Amino acid sequence: MSIGYNKFYKNKARSAEVHILHEFGADFYDVEMRVLITGFIREERDYDEVQELIEDIKVDCDVARNSLDREAWVLRETGQGTLDGSWLVRETAEQDMVVV
Repeated sequence: MSIGYNKFYKNKARSAEVHILHEFGADFYDVEMRVLITGFIREERDYDEVQELIEDIKVDCDVARNSLDREAWVLRETGQGTLDGSWLVRETAEQDMVVV
């Protein structure tokens, strides 16, 4: 997740951009999502070239993947980790359980 002004694009308003690292079989358009911020990777910086930004994003994603692969950060509900993700589950109006 990037939270900031994205200096390279000279944005005036702060925004949050979430990178979905897992491959899903469906899209998430118009779907409510919850985000758990688990750590900090680096400060926001400006770039001379867009390719520099792209390369740093790739490194950021690799750092995040490596961190999230640790047992302590894998949801207990998957049977493979110890992180309590029960708060990520909510009941919908139809009383179905949805993990977001």
